[in-house]
Amino acid sequence: MSDAASAAAVDALLKGQAAVASGDIDAASRWFGRSLRLAPGDPSATLGLAVCRLRQGSQASIEFFQDVAKNHDVREAWVGLATACRIHGHAHRAAQAAARALSRHAFPRETYNDFDAIAREAGLPGWCALDGKRRLLARILVPVEPKMRLVAGLSGMKRHLALPGGDDPASCRFPPGWEVSGLLSVQLDSLDLMGSPIDLNAITQLEGFADTKGGDLHGWAWHPNDPERDPVLKVVPIGSGEPVEVVARDRATTIAHGRPLAQPRAFRVPSECLAGLKGPVRLIGQQGFDLIGSPLDPFAEQQSALAASTLVANLFPSGSGPTFAPATFTMPAAPAAVVGPPPVGGSQPRSVDVVIPVYGGYDLTLACLASVLDGLPDWARVVVVDDRAPDPRLSSKLVELAQSTSIRLIRQPVNGGFPKAANAGMRHDLTRDVVLLNSDTLVPPGWLPTLRTAAYGDSSIGSATPFSNDATIMSYPSVEHVNDVPTLAEVKSLDAMARRANPRVVIDLPTAIGFCVYIKRDCLNDTGLLREDRFAQGYCEENDFSIRARHLGWRHVGVPRLYVGHVGSQSFRATKSYLIDRNLRFLNQLHPGYDAMVQEFKRADPLAGSRKRLDIQRWRSMRKPSKSVLLVTHGRGGGVQKHVAARAAYLRRHGLRPIVLWPVASLDGKGRDCVIGDGPRGGTPNLRYSIPRELKGLAALLGPDQPVRAEVHHLVGHDDALLDLFALLQIPYEIVVHDYSWFCTRINLMRADKRYCGEPSLDGCEACFADDGSNLEDDIRPTELVEQSSRHLAGATRVVVPSEDVFVRMQRHFSGLKLKTINWENDDVLIGRAPIAQSDRRPTTKRGNVITVCVVGAIGYEKGYDYLLACVRDARKKVLPLHFIVVGFTCDDARLLDAGPISITGRYDEAEAVDLIRSQSADVGLLTSLWPETWCYTLTQMWRAGLDVVAFDLGTPAERINKTGRGYLVPLGLPPDRMNTLLLEGTEARIALHQGRPLPPVRTPEGVADRISSRG
Repeated sequence: MSDAASAAAVDALLKGQAAVASGDIDAASRWFGRSLRLAPGDPSATLGLAVCRLRQGSQASIEFFQDVAKNHDVREAWVGLATACRIHGHAHRAAQAAARALSRHAFPRETYNDFDAIAREAGLPGWCALDGKRRLLARILVPVEPKMRLVAGLSGMKRHLALPGGDDPASCRFPPGWEVSGLLSVQLDSLDLMGSPIDLNAITQLEGFADTKGGDLHGWAWHPNDPERDPVLKVVPIGSGEPVEVVARDRATTIAHGRPLAQPRAFRVPSECLAGLKGPVRLIGQQGFDLIGSPLDPFAEQQSALAASTLVANLFPSGSGPTFAPATFTMPAAPAAVVGPPPVGGSQPRSVDVVIPVYGGYDLTLACLASVLDGLPDWARVVVVDDRAPDPRLSSKLVELAQSTSIRLIRQPVNGGFPKAANAGMRHDLTRDVVLLNSDTLVPPGWLPTLRTAAYGDSSIGSATPFSNDATIMSYPSVEHVNDVPTLAEVKSLDAMARRANPRVVIDLPTAIGFCVYIKRDCLNDTGLLREDRFAQGYCEENDFSIRARHLGWRHVGVPRLYVGHVGSQSFRATKSYLIDRNLRFLNQLHPGYDAMVQEFKRADPLAGSRKRLDIQRWRSMRKPSKSVLLVTHGRGGGVQKHVAARAAYLRRHGLRPIVLWPVASLDGKGRDCVIGDGPRGGTPNLRYSIPRELKGLAALLGPDQPVRAEVHHLVGHDDALLDLFALLQIPYEIVVHDYSWFCTRINLMRADKRYCGEPSLDGCEACFADDGSNLEDDIRPTELVEQSSRHLAGATRVVVPSEDVFVRMQRHFSGLKLKTINWENDDVLIGRAPIAQSDRRPTTKRGNVITVCVVGAIGYEKGYDYLLACVRDARKKVLPLHFIVVGFTCDDARLLDAGPISITGRYDEAEAVDLIRSQSADVGLLTSLWPETWCYTLTQMWRAGLDVVAFDLGTPAERINKTGRGYLVPLGLPPDRMNTLLLEGTEARIALHQGRPLPPVRTPEGVADRISSRG
């Protein structure tokens, strides 16, 4: 998501919250819906929408609350879910949700009445909770009898509680420190109350992050399941000195946190308060666990600067001679790109320990271990380091595997993070090479011998890293976008193809990638292990190791003949981005130029050939006995993309394979490449061919796919020589017209002043080109464009246009051209063969006396953004009873939202478009496009949603409205204030006709009133 979209999503969220506070639930619902479309899946917007649906009495609130509660364990979501279930008659589900809330969260007193009602309706005797002061509370809702026993139990201790009287719940405390961990049961006559057992670990869990700058300690912390409590932290020196206590009290309002209603608190310990401490320090909570980012050394920068200056002072003293006193560098800095002399050793293969640090992810870890143990060579063994996994099931399973001798198990005394756990595994046997392997990976058969062989391909190689779906510079197929996580079967298939594609290939890398890396023991002995003092829980520690090894002459290589699956990090949640940013800062302090070195590697992209060869193998595996059709398109989305997707689906239904070709800029920036994909979704981004230089290679790849013809939907972005491909393949091609790029360098017949040009002569087009420039990617003049297009059109077996309007315009510029009109959609099927009678139309639904006008799609300037803006401003200025809704987005949402009565939903999926339009309860649709569109899918969507549509009398939309009677047309150039009058009075006219009332007078341009009357 872009920064602009993120900011817009936050703005919509805040406006939704403000609307809730003011009691305008309908407005709040629209704002939260917009926020959710700008940031799909955002839990804060989902929770806001859940609250709105609850207040509107909609059962849909249950699904929204449940999504947030289960995925984020938010107290208010569980309570909302319980309340919604209770209101809609699901007493048992309500009690389950309330029990989950009570068992894992601390609660203020004002929520007690809700739990009383939920427990009573579920037939439960009472409930229990931990309050904000961490007191145990028990509420009994049945008549109290003398023989009843109310008992609280924790870690073998039991407390008999006095049965409460009146409305106050019973309460008690255990010995000091009792509330830190464990399960607390509360039973009435041996039956658990709702909320029992209470998970104290969940309630007291601490989340936070620590950093340092200028010798201080700062960061943030909070208790997610007890958010009103201020965290108490301790600064504990690893060296000498007394611990320092700090309370995080101030709201950390700048912290980006993915959890709804998060309340992180900021803290800062000035450097002067740390003066008595020595060495790195830990920041820990009451449970004794480190914050993310701890341990860290606030003194490192100052001490290293002092040592460096002292060393130079000793080398060049002002007195009689140098002293050469030793200096200690905590943060020695050396340029990352420096390569040391060739190392000694590294030529004799050793036995291997596969070191797997484990913390969470029960299913992922067991799947990883199963794949590793399957076919493990006798010269290798698995060493699992349990970094105090919080899931007891996982710890027990690891012990079970160790007892069966499947693995060797090292259990850390406390959770210390990935570097410390990895170091424990690498120290396990100082004679063996190691493979550091994440516990969320899946490895194929033969993976370890392949990696070991690559590592020993040269004595100077210190580490070897395979391809993976999630491995930064070793990612495949894309290094720019997130790749799908493969199944084990897919890992095996991709690995088999990688072996065929890239046998014996290794590529030098600037750094190893820590998810799966083979490291020679000789390299480890020279370089040392991972730095636990600088990188805390992890990220960048393997990069630091790699640069240190590089300085000692060791090489790091990628192994593109091996593919390993990787789920990717799910750790640290909100703290992850902060830890990565901090550790990258540390890394560049330690190794200046690291980022630049990696960027240079990306620019050179020596792995491009390996990825392309693997894509070719995958492409061959996709081939089917059926023949294929080539679909040439642009990469600009919109209606062309929708039509190409529909064509691809049509071809598949008829037994043909659609192969899509679209343009991209060449990697060297000196030309254009053509990328091919198996259908519109692509999936093979490395199958890019420079046109015309690699045209024969592209033809050679596509020949075995048995293409029978090509459909040219768009040539914008492609090199003109692409059409020579069809001659090489000896297939015909047809041209499908989607816009006017065949003769208009502006593409859509609009001048730079955002007005329809009127289609002048070529002289007028040349003047437009000279004044306004071109929207094509070719520097081609209109006269040359028409000549070039004439050749292409003449060579086509047929030229398809979507409407009579386009037919006329194309023939006007290419006289004698034979055209075939095929509508993109069948309007007769969509809305019936005859115009819909007024009596059969769906009644409109209005917001009080306000007419709601729906505009659909991506509204840019050519789609009438400025015109819509003027309509909205006029409505605000005159306080008209109009409200506009954009189902979609615009080129400047913020400006439009500030202009007056308008809502904007945000982007939508095609599959939901009609339902989304229908849900707005609009009275009429408005099409503001200022150019003669060639089809307009959004018109279809509005019709399917039951709306008649107002549009300018221009292009194919006007042709379609004329034929169907589903709306009315106005002259292009109708002033916005007149449009608003038409929308108000014309819509009222249709409502009056539907209700049998007399038609009110309509003040519109000449002829428009008649159209309204005749079409309803």
